[in-house]
Amino acid sequence: MAARAHSLSRSGAVRVLGALTVAALLPAAIPPAQARIVASCDSQAMPARAYLDCLNREQAQSERDLAGALAGAEASIKALGDLQPAQRRRWIDLLTEAQGRFVNWRNFECQSIAPYEGRDGTHSVGGRLGGSGVIGQRLICLISHNQSRAADLALRYSPPAGWTPPPEEAQTPALQPGVADRSSTPGPSVRIIDLSP
Repeated sequence: MAARAHSLSRSGAVRVLGALTVAALLPAAIPPAQARIVASCDSQAMPARAYLDCLNREQAQSERDLAGALAGAEASIKALGDLQPAQRRRWIDLLTEAQGRFVNWRNFECQSIAPYEGRDGTHSVGGRLGGSGVIGQRLICLISHNQSRAADLALRYSPPAGWTPPPEEAQTPALQPGVADRSSTPGPSVRIIDLSP
């Protein structure tokens, strides 16, 4: 009986030790959203307008980097000679679907959750968050997720030797994610920025 009590206490101690280890490492593994920074954009050293413009440029670049990583992944799959053409097409279709699901999740996360994680948003009447801090937090969220996804794709899919990314298309002014491109409509282009009081 004493041996059994010893083994129970030992396994219980292992469980407790494991739980404590996870609890100790978790904060280091998941940095708080407000700690996410974009090195080239400093909210303390720049006026609010310049800071948001900087984040917009960084966000647009992260979108281009992500598109390049996805193109590289597709080139990697196309270069696999040991798969039938139908298998390669299916794999690319599934990767494209996964990317679409990532974009939907990322957009929801950054639009709905990220503003609450930052400290720069201001509360307006009714408790709504607003102000330039909310926009900045959304952009930082988009940049962070785009960079993580691009790095993940680059790690998992190495393009074939000699592959070059497709040329960047003519750049249009950065749009907020989820805002339709109105460049085909007559009239001046509209830049939508939420500056709710």
